[in-house]
Amino acid sequence: MLIITALLLSHTSIFADEKDLIGLYQQALSYDALLSSAKFQNEATQELITQGRSLFLPTISMTAGYDENDNQRKIYTNIANPLLSGTKADYHSYDYGITITQPLFDYSAFGRYKQILSQTSLSDKQLIQSQQDLMYRIALIYFESLMAKDQIGLLQAQRAAVQEQLLQAEARYDAGLISITDINESKTKAALIEAQQIAAIQKLKIKKRQIQALTGELPGKLKELNAVVSFTQIDTPIENWVSFAQQNNLELKIKEDEIMIADREIDIKQAGHYPTLDAIASRSRNWDKGGYPYGTINNEGARSFSDVLGVQLSIPIFSGGLTSSKVREARLLKSKVEQDAEYLRRQVELRVRENYLNLQTNFEQIKAYQQAMESAELTLESTKIGFQEGLRNSVDVLVSQQVLFNAKKDILESRYNYLMNIINLKLSVGMLTRQDLEEINDYLVTDSV
Repeated sequence: MLIITALLLSHTSIFADEKDLIGLYQQALSYDALLSSAKFQNEATQELITQGRSLFLPTISMTAGYDENDNQRKIYTNIANPLLSGTKADYHSYDYGITITQPLFDYSAFGRYKQILSQTSLSDKQLIQSQQDLMYRIALIYFESLMAKDQIGLLQAQRAAVQEQLLQAEARYDAGLISITDINESKTKAALIEAQQIAAIQKLKIKKRQIQALTGELPGKLKELNAVVSFTQIDTPIENWVSFAQQNNLELKIKEDEIMIADREIDIKQAGHYPTLDAIASRSRNWDKGGYPYGTINNEGARSFSDVLGVQLSIPIFSGGLTSSKVREARLLKSKVEQDAEYLRRQVELRVRENYLNLQTNFEQIKAYQQAMESAELTLESTKIGFQEGLRNSVDVLVSQQVLFNAKKDILESRYNYLMNIINLKLSVGMLTRQDLEEINDYLVTDSV
């Protein structure tokens, strides 16, 4: 018993700061890698808007060149023209050009821009979904940690009760009132509880390490759930919750954006059938210092200039059926996404109904387990009296103790499950917010884990 207590105290006294649900959530907001990843993804997706706008803006390109020319030829006939009779040309040339292209009509660019808007909308929803997922994860690990601590406390209390029963059994055995079997039963039960307690302490350590993975530091003391708090049953009809989910569930909203993206992809593929129209302005300049290829009279060289201003129309005529095939592919992929969305809608509705019914069940279980615990306490007291009067043995007392502690464990689990099912229900309809965590946080007291 001293070893178990020392292990527990050494683990819980190292860290003195007391944390509650909101405190851990605040730490996780700036530390959780999954949420950070979603933020970076969202910021990267926002850049697509600038990229989409660029599709409608002019593009400017420039070229420049410099060449060294060293040419030579043999002449087998006499040529009277001195400009053509040379045999060597050693000169350099310069050129540059600039072109401005302004799209006037490009249906694919319009489709891509609308697709980008849907992609950014989807990314915004994914970021909110990541934030809600973090709320769920931090609440789950918080209540699992509290339950692990409660399990340790129950086992400590149960072991103390078994030790007390063992002392009574030894006294009655010394008086010749009971057999050695009663003592052995109590010793066996105490050893089993000690093993369970070691496992429970290890579980609590693991849970705190999981909190560290979310927040960046090991928690010290965690505020417990108020033992006397009473819960209020949610009376909103289940069909209202289903309706809320259809309107607000983030998974469904994301699927709606995916359908829009697939629809825009059809427009982009169909644009392969449409012409494109661009306004083009260009200027080019070229200087050849050697003039004609083989010699010049005054070595001034040759110059050429070009300025162009006009429009360019490009009309696709035949692509071997590629464009039509891509359009059919895009339409089939959209149908696939629509079916995925329908499947998800049914699953979300089922999930909402399950969470709602679990919540109602938990509420009734809390009352039932409370009654069971009160009955178990009365049964244990009567069994102890029967043991003192010789009408019951140690096994009966140990069984009654186990029933009582099981009832206490069940009522604790049902209270945590009730709070988690509130979070599950809000999450499934897409309405989980920080305010929900703050309301649950109000159920906590300053007692430490």
